[in-house]
Amino acid sequence: MAELVQRQDRTANNLANANTVGYRRDRAFTEVLRERLDAEGAPQSDRRTVGWADLTPGALEPTGNPLDVALEGEGLFVVAGEDGTVRYTRAGRFLMDATGQLRTSSGLAVQGQNGPIQLPPGGPITIGETGEVQVAGQPVDTLQIVTFEDPAALRRFDDTAFTANAEPVALDAPVVRQGFIEGSNVDPIREMTDMIAHVRLYEAQQKVIQTTDGVLGQVTRDLGKF
Repeated sequence: MAELVQRQDRTANNLANANTVGYRRDRAFTEVLRERLDAEGAPQSDRRTVGWADLTPGALEPTGNPLDVALEGEGLFVVAGEDGTVRYTRAGRFLMDATGQLRTSSGLAVQGQNGPIQLPPGGPITIGETGEVQVAGQPVDTLQIVTFEDPAALRRFDDTAFTANAEPVALDAPVVRQGFIEGSNVDPIREMTDMIAHVRLYEAQQKVIQTTDGVLGQVTRDLGKF
């Protein structure tokens, strides 16, 4: 039942972010490590739940904003917080701050091959398919785009950004679409179906416990008569 509560929380979070730009659906797998009987003959089970982000691409939506970019296929943008902590995201809704630095909508600094991307004033901004950033036709930097061999290495930091406990691999041939954003990869119908299934299974488990408790109570009362 505790495991079902965790699954329900995860499903509810997925539904809440069904319209969040760049959100990756949370998934989980429960592994049974050891099943045994304890000293009183009651069944015991050691379990471990492993969560990971589903990196399946979401639908691309045109915006016409030159600072909106989306990745077609695999890959993650590299961004960093004020403390220098590196994070990874698919949310490409970028903006330019007052100093000309390229940032995510949550304020994280977008990283290029030479560090945080600094845009000079003046001229149209162009971001090519390979991630090259140009201002007025002059190259500025190239978006740093990476991937991971094992998606389970990613740890969710917030709704759209991740940290990682493994080294990223540079993506050789990223496909960047300027003027697009990538929507969430959550399927609301699937999540609602899972939510209903979790509730029904939880109720079934609850009834089993109530029935067992009732049987044990009756046995205790019957034994007390002798």
